[in-house]
Amino acid sequence: MKKLKLSEIIFIAVVSTAMGVFWWGYTFLYDIVSPILKPLAMENLMSGVWLMGAVFFPYIIRKPGSALLGETVAAFVQGFIARWGVVSIIWGFGQSILVELFFLILGYKRWNVAVLMIAAMISAISSYLLSFFYEKWNTLSPMYNLKQVVCFIISGIIFAGISSIFIADRLKKTGILNQFDIVLDDLK
Repeated sequence: MKKLKLSEIIFIAVVSTAMGVFWWGYTFLYDIVSPILKPLAMENLMSGVWLMGAVFFPYIIRKPGSALLGETVAAFVQGFIARWGVVSIIWGFGQSILVELFFLILGYKRWNVAVLMIAAMISAISSYLLSFFYEKWNTLSPMYNLKQVVCFIISGIIFAGISSIFIADRLKKTGILNQFDIVLDDLK
């Protein structure tokens, strides 16, 4: 299994820092829209954005540690400038560790839409489970929890899975990703 190179770590650090700042800004939109969705137990329809680092970076880099590093650094940056603090780092780690395991099982070799959608679902379920215990959703009704996990999975697939593919593939066309496995795998 290949290890992350310094240039890949720097790329992840820089882009995940920008992603963390974006997530902080996205929090303001979430704070406006989520109260409308909360009575329907559907606020997690907007939460998939915060899972993007767990899918985006491994899709580009295709090496162990890319999901964990990308998601956790972005969460750290967001937590540092937003209201969540250290809890954000725990979520970043939790949203990416099982995704790393999933890609490890696949040998970091399969990168089609279905695989990335499954990775996004894994990240969504991981995040839901963190909320289930930390936010005490375990004290709420089974129907509430069912809606939350379904909304989280849908949001994860759209924002973390599909949008990661869309953005990375567009960046690939510009040539900015030529040194990474997303391009190099196509040349093999």
